[in-house]
Amino acid sequence: MSRTPLLHFPLVGGTTVQWRLADPEGALAAAERTPDGVTFLQSDHLVAAAAKQGRGETHTGTASAVTVFDGPLDRPAMAAALTAFTRRHEELRAVYGLDDTGPVRRVAPAEVTEYVTVEHGAHLADDDDVIGHIVDRIETEAIFDRMPGVIYGAVDAGDRFTFYIGTDHAHTDGFSQFLGLHEIARLYRGFRDGDVPRPADAGTFGDYIAAEKAIVATADPLDPRIAQWREILSANDGRVPRFPFDIGLADGEPALARPIQRTLLSGNQLDACDAHGGARQSFVGVIYAALAAAQHELLGSERYFTATVLATRPDGHASTQGWLCNFAPVEFPVAAGTPFSSVVSAAGDAVARARDLATLPVHVALAVLAADGSYIPDEGSPQMVSYIDFRKIPGSDDPVLQRVTCFPAIGLTRNANMWFTRYTDKLTMLAHIPDNPTARSTFDAYADAVQRWLTAYAEGADPSIGANPRIGASS
Repeated sequence: MSRTPLLHFPLVGGTTVQWRLADPEGALAAAERTPDGVTFLQSDHLVAAAAKQGRGETHTGTASAVTVFDGPLDRPAMAAALTAFTRRHEELRAVYGLDDTGPVRRVAPAEVTEYVTVEHGAHLADDDDVIGHIVDRIETEAIFDRMPGVIYGAVDAGDRFTFYIGTDHAHTDGFSQFLGLHEIARLYRGFRDGDVPRPADAGTFGDYIAAEKAIVATADPLDPRIAQWREILSANDGRVPRFPFDIGLADGEPALARPIQRTLLSGNQLDACDAHGGARQSFVGVIYAALAAAQHELLGSERYFTATVLATRPDGHASTQGWLCNFAPVEFPVAAGTPFSSVVSAAGDAVARARDLATLPVHVALAVLAADGSYIPDEGSPQMVSYIDFRKIPGSDDPVLQRVTCFPAIGLTRNANMWFTRYTDKLTMLAHIPDNPTARSTFDAYADAVQRWLTAYAEGADPSIGANPRIGASS
């Protein structure tokens, strides 16, 4: 098992620096319980994390980011930026625990949170040392029941510096990581240069929690979205999706994970895909179609079924820090003889349906369906595919964001979850697979097939499902 992520951009070594709350005990004592508790996703996370904590296991429920800033590190400016950032977003002042009623959320007042520089002083020589140091801090400090559950630090190389954020997943999601890093970069430069920006008001995560509770309170078992969930589950034995290939698990039990990353398409190939599909087809549909076609090629599967995670940011929460997501199913037919372009259209329609289903908390739908027998509950997590178009992220032209590696912790898995990111110059895929020879061999063959289908589409071909599109692809 590798504990460290695969980097998108090289880091720089140097002297370690940390920013910590001036009075974490005072902030913790001042934190007050919020009235609406936590979201469904937070509840699942907190219960699982507390159970692992009780067993003495390493904390892996985190989402983090690391990048490189140009120019000498201005320590006071970064401390001021992190203070302003934390005071602006109440979720970054939250702390979590569990009592007899379940998960509890408390939030410290803005005025009691101030960050100060701590000269840690260790020297780190290279990427391996730097990322190892970062992961060590994340595993031991970015924890739901600590104040704060977020860590900040740098590795100062003199003329530039590595900067990182480590966050318990209760406080964040992938999109929030990008948004937060961009906001910190803008604040840092403003304090450094004496021209501090005034970001627009950010909605609170507490309001988001309250809105979810309101949806739950008015949920209707006859909701058409629940009917669509029922239809999807009925076509898949009433169960959430699993990765359908043999990945070397004993009795389906989770195993230690290994990260795998590859570039699937170049920038020119991405442009060609856009030209091939035109306005009528979404690129995310191309990705799901390639996943489905490759699965059919290797397994003969005539339906594709996975879960995806989608942002659910209501009006007024465009820049909110928190976990503003929901899971939804992506499911569509992939029959032999169907032109690939038709599968792309079906996949695009399935993603559009998933976006509609994501407006209803997944736990609401599954609770109704479990009660009527349409859903067979499963303790583990489903197979998941995620997609981010980096070009659409606010600040994507900022060098700090262009160099960022956002990464989930590496823990146990029973699937092969995949994160696709479209940049201007490439499409990348990160996967966490079980760390065993069977999984590596199986997933390599699958990824090769996915890449062949994507490459064929980029080259203007439209092969039928069941064909083997060996058109100019490389593995």
